[in-house]
Amino acid sequence: MQKKYWLFTLVFLLATACGGGSDDPNPTPDPDPDPEPVENPYEDCLVEVSDNTIELVTWNIENFPQLGSTVERVEEIIESYDADVIAVQEIKSLDDFADLIEALDGWSGHVEHVSGSSQRLGYLYKESEITVVTAPMNLFEESTEEYDDAFTSVRRPLYMRVEHTSGTVLDLITVHLKCCNGSEDRRRSASELIKAYIDDNLSTDNVVVLGDFNDEIVDQTDNVFQNFIDDADNFKFATMPLAQGPSSEWSYPSWPSQIDQILISNELFDNEIYTTTIKPGGCSVDYSDAVSDHRPVIISLSAN
Repeated sequence: MQKKYWLFTLVFLLATACGGGSDDPNPTPDPDPDPEPVENPYEDCLVEVSDNTIELVTWNIENFPQLGSTVERVEEIIESYDADVIAVQEIKSLDDFADLIEALDGWSGHVEHVSGSSQRLGYLYKESEITVVTAPMNLFEESTEEYDDAFTSVRRPLYMRVEHTSGTVLDLITVHLKCCNGSEDRRRSASELIKAYIDDNLSTDNVVVLGDFNDEIVDQTDNVFQNFIDDADNFKFATMPLAQGPSSEWSYPSWPSQIDQILISNELFDNEIYTTTIKPGGCSVDYSDAVSDHRPVIISLSAN
């Protein structure tokens, strides 16, 4: 199986002699015929991906970018893991997001141009494997009291339909639900609206809802996502085993909690290979300061 791990390429300097003869006191050295590759700082944190599978990631990149070095660091991480689609949340700078896309070889992307917001949603996708069938668009775009309360007026779920090179078509919805204690009813309303939209419009499609749900999916006396959990014939949280497992694997280590979720429809139940948290902080000690307080979460799917 061909791996898509990103390998760093060693860059070396070739100096050209300018008029120097055999008595040049500083002759240009011959290049090493067998150069050692530059170490990939994320090598020990890689997860397995393949050209024969579909990898989707959700990643809250905390008020992107946090520092002047954030764009470069995010580029390194994306190219190291080499997924197919990344749903992103908390994009603050449109210009820096555009710089990120330009820096990523073979990638394209979209971010919502919501004025006055530092919490924009977006997508990045690998052009060699992903074709956009339906361009990203906001769901529940109309301004109503119900929609504004459930999603805030500037953070609507972002929908996109894509086709993988295998022919598999996916309907993606990325979300960033309202955070914190006291907003449970708003997240519950959001969950109900999203499920009703899927039931009414995408009931036979390969649906993936992924993003920062800002709430747990286990050990809740009043679970705001119970409507999805109760409909187990049609929906499954692929992140449920993570949420039920040790806190070391959770996506939001500073709390700690598992609040970044991936939800799939029954059309994809048999396609799931694995779902796991990517832990770049294990290889980069300043990840939480330079990049994000959230870890990315990845799902690998077999192609139809």
